[in-house]
Amino acid sequence: MSARFWIQLIGGLVLIANFFVLRLYGDTLQSTHLFIVRGTVFYPLSWLNLILGVLLISLLIYERAARKRR
Repeated sequence: MSARFWIQLIGGLVLIANFFVLRLYGDTLQSTHLFIVRGTVFYPLSWLNLILGVLLISLLIYERAARKRR
């Protein structure tokens, strides 16, 4: 397995983990005066991280499957 494989895999997992971290941190802001930031910054950014992480890992799996077919 190449270094590119591991970089993509770790990058995708970090993005997915970042989704959970941002969601939890956004939930802690609910009781503070920064609750407005929660819906406008943390939640959209967390969903973007989840989508990009899933796409990155999906692309990695697709490339591996396409290479095995050849």
